[in-house]
Amino acid sequence: MRRNRQRTRGFGIRFGLKRKALVIFSVLVILPTLAVGIMIQIQYSNILRKQFVDTTTRNLDSVVSQLEEQTSTVKDIADYLILSPDLNEYLRPSPPVSRERTENLKRTIDDFLTFHLFSKDYIRSISIYGYNGNVIELGEPIIANEKEWLDKAVRLRGGIVWSEGYSAHSSWNGNIRVVSLVRLLNSFHQITLPHGELVIRLDEAKIVELLEKGLYKGAGFVFVLGPDGKPVLKSNHPALDEFDVQPLAGLAGPSARYMNVELGNESYLLFRQSMKNTAWDVFALIPESVVNEETSNVRISMYMMIGVMLLLCFLALFGFQYTIIRPILRLTNETNRVKRGDFTAHLPIESNDEISVLNRNFNEMVATIRELIDYQYKLELRERETELKLLQDQMDPHFLYNTLDMIRWTARLEKAGKTSQLIEMLSTFFRSAQNNGQYVTTLRQELEFVQSYLFLQKKRLGRRFRYALYTEYQIADSLILKSSIQPLVENFIKHGMNKSLPVNVITVKCYEVENEIRIDVQDNGKGIEADRLEKIRTSLEKKQAHGKKVGALLNIHERLSIYFGEGYGLDIVFSSADGTLVRLNIPNTKANGGAEHDET
Repeated sequence: MRRNRQRTRGFGIRFGLKRKALVIFSVLVILPTLAVGIMIQIQYSNILRKQFVDTTTRNLDSVVSQLEEQTSTVKDIADYLILSPDLNEYLRPSPPVSRERTENLKRTIDDFLTFHLFSKDYIRSISIYGYNGNVIELGEPIIANEKEWLDKAVRLRGGIVWSEGYSAHSSWNGNIRVVSLVRLLNSFHQITLPHGELVIRLDEAKIVELLEKGLYKGAGFVFVLGPDGKPVLKSNHPALDEFDVQPLAGLAGPSARYMNVELGNESYLLFRQSMKNTAWDVFALIPESVVNEETSNVRISMYMMIGVMLLLCFLALFGFQYTIIRPILRLTNETNRVKRGDFTAHLPIESNDEISVLNRNFNEMVATIRELIDYQYKLELRERETELKLLQDQMDPHFLYNTLDMIRWTARLEKAGKTSQLIEMLSTFFRSAQNNGQYVTTLRQELEFVQSYLFLQKKRLGRRFRYALYTEYQIADSLILKSSIQPLVENFIKHGMNKSLPVNVITVKCYEVENEIRIDVQDNGKGIEADRLEKIRTSLEKKQAHGKKVGALLNIHERLSIYFGEGYGLDIVFSSADGTLVRLNIPNTKANGGAEHDET
C-alpha cells in the first residue's frame, strides 16, 4: 500500500501543472465541446425535420378539409334534388304534367342549379336525365363515356358513386378531365322507384391545384386513391405512372404520419390524409432533397461553429498557460515567503484581470498584516489609557455627589429648606442616573429616579403641573432596565403638555398581572396625531425608527425586548386629544435581597 501511494504521489509530482491543464482541457472542454456540437447538430436537424413534417401535415390537413367541404357541398346538392318536390314532379312518369307546368318546374330547378354553378367554380356541369324523357343540362356542354359509373349507380339503387378522373370533351374548352358524382334520383314517395340519373362533374385540375397548395414550397406532387385502391386523380408528373401503390399499406395505421419511399432514383417523403365523405386517400410526395436543403445550411453553420469553438479552445489553453498558470506559480512562491514570516513579499500588478486583482489583494493582505502588527501594539497602549480614563470618570461623580451634599448641608445651616430639598433631589437624580454603572435596577429605584426628576420639574412648572406615582408592594424589588420610565415622562413634559389646560397631569402606575408587570404612563396632554401615531406603531412593530421621538420610544422597546425576550416591550394603548397611555410589559423578576414597599 505504501509503495502504491508513493508511486501515485510520484506520478502526481512528475505530472506537471501544464500537462494537467492540457489533460483537463482535452477531457473537460475540447472533447465535450466536440460531442455537444455534434449532438446539437443532430438534434437541430431532427427538430427542423419535425417542423417540416408538422408544417406539411397541417397544410395537407387544411387543403383536404377544403376538398371535403367541396365534395360535401356537391353531395348536399344531390341530396336536396332527391328531396325536391319540384324535381320529383318534373321527373314523374305518370300522371303526366302539363307543358306549362313542366316549363315552370324546369325554370325553378335551373335557377337552383345555376346559383351553385356560378358560386362554385370547381363544378363544371350538372346533368339530370329523367326516365320520362325530361332532361336538364347546365354548365359546360360535355360529352363523355360515363356508362361505367351510371351502371354502378344503378346497382347501388340510389347510393352515391364517385368516379375516378376521366377524359371528356367540352364544347367550350376542348378535351378536359373531370371527376363526377353519379347517383340515381329515386321517387320521393316510392324510394325504390328511380325517376332519373344525376351527374355532377367537378374540374379535376381545380382539385389538383387545391391539393398542391398543401405541398411545402410547391415541391413534389399529389395523387388520390379511391377505396378500391384505384387512382382517382393525380398531379401531372410522369414519375407517378411508375409509382407502386403497395407500400401505401404501411400508412394504414392511425399512428403513421409519413413514410420514406423510393421513386426512381430519388427518395421521397410520403404523407397521407383520408377523406371520410368520399373514402378517398390523399397522398403527397415531397422529395427528401427539399428537406435536406432546409437543413444543409444549418449543418454547414454547425460544422463551422464546432471548428471555431475547437480553435478557441486551443487558443484558450495557450492563453491559460501564460496568463494563469505562471502567475499562480509566482503567487505560490510569494505565499510561502509570507508563511515563513517574510512580510516583504510583493507581487507585480501587470493588468486588470482577476489574477491581477488576486495579486493586488495579496499585496493588500500583506500590508494589512504589517499594519495589524503595528496596530496591536498601539491598541494595547490605548486600552491602558482607557482604563485610566475610566478610573478618572469614576472619581468625578463622587466629587459631584460630595459637592452637592456639602451645598445641601450649607443650605440647611443657612435655613434655606427649599433650596436644600432641591439640591437633595438633584443629587438623587444624578446618583440614580449613574447607578454605579449598572444596566439593571429595581422598580423601586427606577421610581425614585423618576420621582426626583418630576419633583424638579414640578418646582420649575409650579401649579401648571402635577404628577403621581403608584406601585404595588410585592413588585417594588422586581428588576427593570435603568432609564425605562424616565424618558417617557420627560417626553410628555417636552412635547405632550397641553398649554390650554390649567393643569397637566402625568400618572405612573405599576401593577402585576399574571406574573407580569405592567407600567402605565398616562397623561392628559394634547395626544399624538393619527398619522404620526400610525408611523410610531409601525416603527415599533418593524423596529425601524422614523424621527427622533420615534427613536426614543423604539430604543426603550428594543432594550426591553432584547433583555427580557420577545413579547415584552413598549406599547401605545391609546392616544387622543384627551391624553395618551403608554404601557411597558416586563416579566416579574425579583432582585436578590431587595425590600418591598408601597410608594405613592
